[in-house]
Amino acid sequence: MKLTEYKIVNEKFPGKYTFALISDLHGDEPCGIIKILEETAPDFILAPGDIFEPLEDKNNELNEAGFELLQASAKIAPTFFSPGNHEIGGVRSWLPKPKLSFEKEKKYSEYSLKRLAETGVRFLDDAYCVYDGIAFGGLCSGIINPEQKPKLDFLSDFCAGDMPKVLLCHHPEYYKKYLKGLDIDLIVSGHAHGGQWRFFGRGVFAPGQGLFPKYTSGIHDNRLVISKGLKKGRTIPRIFNSPEIVKITIAPK
Repeated sequence: MKLTEYKIVNEKFPGKYTFALISDLHGDEPCGIIKILEETAPDFILAPGDIFEPLEDKNNELNEAGFELLQASAKIAPTFFSPGNHEIGGVRSWLPKPKLSFEKEKKYSEYSLKRLAETGVRFLDDAYCVYDGIAFGGLCSGIINPEQKPKLDFLSDFCAGDMPKVLLCHHPEYYKKYLKGLDIDLIVSGHAHGGQWRFFGRGVFAPGQGLFPKYTSGIHDNRLVISKGLKKGRTIPRIFNSPEIVKITIAPK
């Protein structure tokens, strides 16, 4: 596990803010993650999805590691969480699109919602809130929706104000198609796992983007930051691609 740091200049922020970005735990034990977050001491912690496997009763034991991580995070700094494709049951995003025919209703078990509330995180499911003068939004994965399209309606209200805006969006491939033209100051994503295998600084494959994708890690357009994720490779190992926590520093100059 490593800490990667990026700096962004944005004059809409009245001062210096630090954000920690955590994504794609997928039920792994949070070994070392909490300690790094404590040492980093961010102002805010952002978790844009796939912290959990589907938030259904059959996964309660597996998902306990994710609840443990978010509960510890909320004690370190205000923490914001939005769902990725795994939380809503879209667990085969790496398959070609014709095979992704699982249109279904998004459901969370009562137990999962109760545990999320107990962690103290702000759960942003196609919604936003204002905290400490910053608007935080969460765009849920649209992978189980018709045509796999996310629900974008709340973004018009989210983008309307003059305050700084931070959007959690699990899928980095949504950036070019849906988000690039919007007034959003920071967008954080995961999902691509850094391309799983990385050669010469470039990822090999990402769901939704295919081979040698553009959006697997790093910072793009001074506002899109993509995490390589927290999960240690198992069935498909990581190659030259360490799991990471990302620290983002934003200041007006």
